Amino acid sequence: MSKIPATPEMIHDRLYHLAKATTGILEKHNIPYSLAYGTLLGAVRHQGFIPWDEDFDLWLFSDSYDEAIEYLRSELPEDMFLEDEKSEPMYFHGWAHVKDLNSETAQNLYPQDSAYSHKGLHIDLYKLPVLKESEMWNYIDNEFERYINKRREKGLLSDEDYQVRLDKLANDRKEHASFKGDPDKTIYLFLTEHIYLEENEAFPLKRYKFEDSEYLAFNDADKALTLLYGDYMTPPPEGKRDTIHSEVYIIQ
Repeated sequence: MSKIPATPEMIHDRLYHLAKATTGILEKHNIPYSLAYGTLLGAVRHQGFIPWDEDFDLWLFSDSYDEAIEYLRSELPEDMFLEDEKSEPMYFHGWAHVKDLNSETAQNLYPQDSAYSHKGLHIDLYKLPVLKESEMWNYIDNEFERYINKRREKGLLSDEDYQVRLDKLANDRKEHASFKGDPDKTIYLFLTEHIYLEENEAFPLKRYKFEDSEYLAFNDADKALTLLYGDYMTPPPEGKRDTIHSEVYIIQ
């Protein structure tokens, strides 16, 4: 086997291969999903990949997430695998990955991910919580607690950083204690951004062009992207076009 430095086109070819396999399995089993983050932005603004993007993002809805993960675990092709706490001893993320076995990367933006055994390109399978608005902040705070405890257990947070985050969590819980929210409103929560879509904005899902295929995404992609990025149709200046990897190789 040899390792070849990857061009952006080679990176996108591998990611596209992962995406077709992943969404094919999901659609075969009628599992809903949506393009997410930069991938959704790419579909709307570029009808494909953002030219400097180096991953592929999907949202899977929490009420069918576990079912989706088990289908993917058993049905993905041999050149990729489902990466989560069952397949990676150091796993600390709150969502799973589809990981490529025919590439290798070095981390740039997220150095903590270097703890994982397999370094290939991946698809993020973000869990999109489906819950009542009144439950929102309790859910967010509990997930943050789970995340920092898991990283601490894996030796990926220092004592000092752990305490800083515990203090932040305590302050957040005090601040959120008075939040009521509507117990009858179903929301689709972007967990780390603390923003959400309402049911009629999320569904019915629509198909959006991405390269030479079409993929499912939220009914109101404009609302989702505006919440996430503001003026999302204006690309950032060249100096702000960050990549998540410092190196990418294709393994042949």
